[in-house]
Amino acid sequence: MTSSMQRWISSPTRWLPMLALLGCCWLAPAQSQDSFGGGADLFPDFSLGGFGDENGEPVEWRATYQINDSGKGKLEVTATLGSGWHIYSMTQPAGGPTPTTLSLQSPPEIKLTGKFTPDRKPHSSVSSVYKGLTVEEFESSVTWSATIQAPAGFEGKISVQVAGLVCKEACVPVGETLEATPVSNADADAESSQLTSELDTESTLFREVAKPFRDGDYAVEWTAYVFPATVKAGQWGELIFTATPDATYHVYETAIDDSDLSTNFVVTAKSGIEVGKPVADLPVTQKQGVLPYGYFKGKVTWRLPFMVPTTTKPGSKTIEGMIAYQACTDGSCLQPQALKFKASLAVAESTIESPAAIMLTSGRSNDAKDAAAETKWVDPITKPADVPQSPAADDITSTDTNVLPSPGPGEKTETNAKTDLADADTAATNDAQAGSSTAFPLILVFAFIGGLILNVMPCVLPVVGLKIMGFVSQAGEDRKRILTLNVAYVAGIMAVFALLAVVAAVTKFGWGEQFTYFPVRLGLTLALFALALSYLDVWEIPVPGMAAGKASQDLQNREGFFGAFSKGVFATIMATPCSGPLLGFILGLTLNLAPAQTIAIFLTVGLGMSSPYLLIGFRPKLIAWLPKPGDWMVTLKQLMAFLFLGTVAFFFSQFNDTQKVPVFVSLIAVWFGCWIIGKVPNYADLGKRVSAWLGGIAAAAALSFGAFHFLEQVKELDWKDYNEAQLQQLRNEGKTVMVDFGAKWCVNCIVNYEVALNTATTREVMDELGAVAMYADWTDPDEKIKQKLSELDSRSIPLLVIYPGDRSKAPIIMRDLVTQQAVVDALRQAGASVSSSSLSFSARDQNVATIAPQ
Repeated sequence: MTSSMQRWISSPTRWLPMLALLGCCWLAPAQSQDSFGGGADLFPDFSLGGFGDENGEPVEWRATYQINDSGKGKLEVTATLGSGWHIYSMTQPAGGPTPTTLSLQSPPEIKLTGKFTPDRKPHSSVSSVYKGLTVEEFESSVTWSATIQAPAGFEGKISVQVAGLVCKEACVPVGETLEATPVSNADADAESSQLTSELDTESTLFREVAKPFRDGDYAVEWTAYVFPATVKAGQWGELIFTATPDATYHVYETAIDDSDLSTNFVVTAKSGIEVGKPVADLPVTQKQGVLPYGYFKGKVTWRLPFMVPTTTKPGSKTIEGMIAYQACTDGSCLQPQALKFKASLAVAESTIESPAAIMLTSGRSNDAKDAAAETKWVDPITKPADVPQSPAADDITSTDTNVLPSPGPGEKTETNAKTDLADADTAATNDAQAGSSTAFPLILVFAFIGGLILNVMPCVLPVVGLKIMGFVSQAGEDRKRILTLNVAYVAGIMAVFALLAVVAAVTKFGWGEQFTYFPVRLGLTLALFALALSYLDVWEIPVPGMAAGKASQDLQNREGFFGAFSKGVFATIMATPCSGPLLGFILGLTLNLAPAQTIAIFLTVGLGMSSPYLLIGFRPKLIAWLPKPGDWMVTLKQLMAFLFLGTVAFFFSQFNDTQKVPVFVSLIAVWFGCWIIGKVPNYADLGKRVSAWLGGIAAAAALSFGAFHFLEQVKELDWKDYNEAQLQQLRNEGKTVMVDFGAKWCVNCIVNYEVALNTATTREVMDELGAVAMYADWTDPDEKIKQKLSELDSRSIPLLVIYPGDRSKAPIIMRDLVTQQAVVDALRQAGASVSSSSLSFSARDQNVATIAPQ
C-alpha cells in the first residue's frame, strides 16, 4: 500500500501482501490475519497451501469416548494445532470467520444428550477486519466434549464429522470424519505420565547461556528469557527483556499502544495464557521541551508477568509478540527498530524453577506499532506479593543456566501484525522510594515551585496573556475590587486542582491523563478554536471578562467575577498537558502516597500557580509596572488568538489518521457555528441572540456528527497497489482481479470507492470468489498507469476493470460512476478464481474487453 493510497482511505491498518504461488497446482491463499494472534481473518480463497507449512500439519484431530456401565458417557474431540495456527470456536458469531462444527454421524444407537463444550474459553477480540465483530479462537490445543447415551457395554467406533477453518498466514478448510475410540482412565493416567516424562527430557536441552541479540550494528543489545520455563497450571511466571544501549544512548519509556517516543510492547499470541503489562526496573527520566518525553538512563529490564489459568491442560505453549524501540542520544536519534519475540514454555504437573531463552528476531517498527495500536493485549492481572520474583537478568546471562540461545542478528524475518500508557507503576515505585527519604515539607516546597513555573509553560501562556490584559484594565480601580477579581481567578485555579487531587487520590489518575481520552481532546480542541475565533472578532463570548469584541468591551469595560473565575479554570485545564520542571518527580509520588498527602501536593501546586495573582491582588501597585491601556491591547488580543491556534495545531497532531479528516471538518463546523452566532451582536434583543446561538450550535453539532459518521473511513477490502507485473502474476495464478483506477482529486472516484467498492457487500462477494482488489492511484502523474488506461481505451477516471480468473473470458470494464449492484453483478459475471491446472489462455484476453452494463 503506497502512502498516497493509505492517506486517501485514511486507514491506520496495513495488511500482509498476498502470498506468492506455492506450487504449480496449488493456489496462493489470500489471507490476512487480524491484529491479535491471527484474530479475525480475511479469507477470500481456500486452498491446500497451508499443508505445505514447514512445521507440518496445521491441525491433528483425535476423538475418544468413555461409557459407564449404565450407558452414560462422554465424547471428546481434541484439536492439536501446529505452531502459530488457530481454529475458531463453535460459537463464533455469524458474519465473520467460519465456526467449527462437530456432529455425530454414526452409529445410530449413540445419541448426544448435551452440546459440545470446550475445555476452556476461547480468546475473544474485536476484529479490525469484520468491523465490530467479536472473533473467538483457540490456539495450541482445545478439547470439545459432549455427553452421550449408548447401549450398555458398547465398545465400537463412533463417527464424528468435523468442519471448520484453521488459519495462520493462510486459512485451510477442515472437513473430515473422525473415528472415536474408547479410552479408559488408566490410559489417561499413562498419557499424563508420558507427557511429564517428555517435559523432563526436554528440560535437559536448556543448557547454553543466552546469547545477546543485536540488529546488525544498531546501538541496542537485547537479552530475553522466560522464567520458569515449565509451569504448573494456576501458577505464575515472567517474561524478562533487557535492553542495553551503547554508551551515550538511551531508549524511550514504556507504552502498550502505538505512542510515539516510546518503547512499544505488544503480545500477539498467548496460547490461552494471561499476560500483564511490562514493568521496568528503572524510573522514567522526563525531558522537557517543545515535545516532552520520557526515557530510561542506561540498561533497563522489563518484566511481563504471566499466569497460567487453572483450566490449562499440560502441553507446550508459546507467547509471541513484538517490541518497537529507538536508540537516541541527547541530540539525535537512530532509525526506529523493532524485534519479534517467541517464548516457549511447558505446562506440566509441577513447576520446574529453570529459565529458557526467548527467541528474538528482527522486525519492522511500523508493523509493531500497528499491532500495538490494534491490540488490547494486557490482561488485568497483578502478580501476588508472595510469589517470588524471577532471578535478575545478570544472574541468568552471566552464569551457566538452563537457557537456550537466541538467534543471531542475521536471522531477519518480517511480520505484519493507537491512550498513552507509559510505565507509570514502575516510575511511581521508584519515585516513591526516592520520596521516602525526602521530608514531606520539602516535597511541598518543590510542588509550590513547580506550580509557579507552570505559568510560563507554553500550554498556559495564551491564557496568561488574557489575564495580563485583565490586569491592565484593572489599573486605577478600587483596591478591594482588584483583590476580589484576583481571588476569583485563583478560585478557578484551585477548583480544578481540588478536583484533580480528589480524582488522583481515589483512582491514582495521572497528571494530564484525561488527555488520553478522545472526547476530552476533541472537546478542548474545538473549544480552543472557538476561543481563537472570538479573539479574531468572528464572534463574542458573552461572559464578563472573557469577551473580546469591541462592542462587548463598550458594554463591559472591566473584568467580571465569573470571567475571572472562568479564566482560572481554563488556565489550569490548559496547564495539565504540561509537566514543568520538578512536577514529573513530585506528581509521580502521588501514585503511592496516602490520599491526604496526594491532595496536599495537588493543592500546593495550585497555590504555586496562583501565587503571582494573589501577590498582585494584595499589592495592586505592581500593576503600575504594566503599560497603560491602549491600542496595543487589541494587537495582544489578536496575538493570543494565534497562540490558541498553535495549541489547536498541537492537539490536532495527536489524533490518528482516521480521525483527522472528521476533526478538521468539525473545526470548520465550529467556525461556521461561531460565524452564525457572531452575526447577532451581544447588545441585540434576547430573542435574536437565542435564535443565533441555537442555530449556530445546531449547525456545528450537525456538521460534526456528519463528519464522524461519514468521513471516518474504514478499509473493507485488502487493497493492493497496482503493479502490472503483479497483476499478470495474479492472473497467471487464476485469480479474479478487480482494479480501481482513481485519484484523490477525482470526486467521482471517491464516490465509487465509498459507495460501491470499499463496502462490506463487495468484500463478501470478493471473499466468496477468492478475488483480489488492486488500486491504481493516479493522484500524481504516473506513466505506467497512463499507459494502462490507454491500453484499456480510456483517457479519464474513474475506471473499474475486473479480470476474470478464467483467462478465456474478457476483462469487464466499468466507466464513470458505478452502483453497488452493478459491481456485484460484474464480479459474479467474472466468476471465481480458478486453479492453475484449469487455466485457459486466449489471444483475445490481451486486447478485448466487455463493457458491463451500468
